[in-house]
Amino acid sequence: MKKILYFVLIAVSPELISCNDDDDDNNNAGVDTSFVSAQDKTFAMKAAMSNYAEVQAGQLAADSSQDSSIRAFGMMMVTDHSSAQSELHTLADMLHVYAPDSLDAAHIVLKNQLMSLSGRSFDSVYIHSQVTDHLNAVSLFNTEITTGNNSRLKSYASEKLPVIQEHYAKADSIALHY
Repeated sequence: MKKILYFVLIAVSPELISCNDDDDDNNNAGVDTSFVSAQDKTFAMKAAMSNYAEVQAGQLAADSSQDSSIRAFGMMMVTDHSSAQSELHTLADMLHVYAPDSLDAAHIVLKNQLMSLSGRSFDSVYIHSQVTDHLNAVSLFNTEITTGNNSRLKSYASEKLPVIQEHYAKADSIALHY
């Protein structure tokens, strides 16, 4: 009986040892980059809400602005942030993270304000809100890059940050005229 048990243990040992190998393919010295931290969850939620706000406000600008540069900027926001939102939703679904298509309270107020304005007033409020929103997004994405845990969300943030910085620079440039 002891010999049978001994042979079973020897036969099973390689299987038990191989189970200790983790499958997350990370090279971060013991850091599990597949884990989704509270920081990562907050980032996904806020980034999704930011994307959604940019699409909503961009559509208003594209439809309502009298300034061709603001209409073009609005359409760029719709295009770029719709694409970013789609990518984020795919990632969030994979990671089981909340990434809403909704506006926060401040952007509900902004949307209502924009809907009540026209002409130069609309253009001024819209473009200055874009400067502020993109500056906030730069900060949000930098925070995820430096303090986030999940490698996929950090990669998303790293990939999108240069685009957000370009949006900020363009909005800031247009805002000089308002």
